[in-house]
Amino acid sequence: MIGWIAERENTEPQGLAELLAPKKVEQFLAGVVNKSIAEKLARLANIPFGYLFLSQPPVINNPQIPDLRQTVGAEPLSKDFIDVLKDIERKVDWYKEFLLENGDDTPREFVNKFPYSTTPNYIDVAQDIAKTIDFFIERDLPNTSRENYYRKLSARFEKIGILIFKNGVVGNNNKRKLNVEEFRGFALIDNLVPAIFINNADHPSAQLFTLLHEVAHIWIGQNGVSSWNQDRAVEAFCNKVAAEFLMPEALFLAKWAESDENHAEYVANYFKVSQLATVVKAVQLNLLPQEAIEQARKQLKAAPQETNTGGHFYNMFPVKNSHRFTDAVVNQAMSLNLPLREAGKLLNVHADTVVGYYRHKRKELWNAS
Repeated sequence: MIGWIAERENTEPQGLAELLAPKKVEQFLAGVVNKSIAEKLARLANIPFGYLFLSQPPVINNPQIPDLRQTVGAEPLSKDFIDVLKDIERKVDWYKEFLLENGDDTPREFVNKFPYSTTPNYIDVAQDIAKTIDFFIERDLPNTSRENYYRKLSARFEKIGILIFKNGVVGNNNKRKLNVEEFRGFALIDNLVPAIFINNADHPSAQLFTLLHEVAHIWIGQNGVSSWNQDRAVEAFCNKVAAEFLMPEALFLAKWAESDENHAEYVANYFKVSQLATVVKAVQLNLLPQEAIEQARKQLKAAPQETNTGGHFYNMFPVKNSHRFTDAVVNQAMSLNLPLREAGKLLNVHADTVVGYYRHKRKELWNAS
């Protein structure tokens, strides 16, 4: 069992021993532990205590979601990812039931509007996304700051019914940080409650492209885990849609031609996106060779991490849990239609935090009036 748990935690038995029983490593590796250490082991693995005494490791069925990020030989999805996925699926299930109970059973028309099986044109998809949220680059980008760009687009997508979650850890556990090398985001397709998760461990400038990439997944009806992988057809298509939305082809070519050198940097500054995003677009247009993408990835990884704290806890609270979802849960709790403890579990916080957030929002509304 110790070997099985170590594998689930992406470590070695020796690492578990040093973490849980540093003074009794040899005994731990031999399977001789006291009750206290056994309880810690069960909590770490997130399994019932009794599982530790099974003769064979249990079969735990993970949620099924297409893994679009992987190439041959890539590592399997981690326990951290699986736990995040389960958490988002639980939230989506609750919100769907909430909508149905309140008489909202109308499918969102944009979900699977351009089925991937029909070989849609990526420009048509990008233009339809822009039309649906009423955001057009040439008109709206000059009035949008780079710092506010993601927030503005995210708000518009939430307004049409997409739940958007952004977090860099599992739930509210800062010790379980997500690995951007594993995945950048994922999309869950549901006609009533489409949802997107963005890995907040990524550079803020890259999160914008991931947001549009995942939105493209919803428009073509293809859910899955993403990493902008050009080797997968669905991922390559969603990259094209995201790039076309953020950097329309005609305008992109014009701006590329304006610069004598450092084209990617110049164009990235104009469109307020990452250089990686502009390189992806340039490769799609045969302006740069395919290997330029990997070089841009390495440069982004080596660049200093941009500040991405979001400020006050209550400012990040609805970002982690989707503004639309957070408001629904908190309002249900404060209207006594949902126990505070259950609301806290849905939002991965204590019950008193739900009350605190409600008061914070009321104070904001009062000050704004």
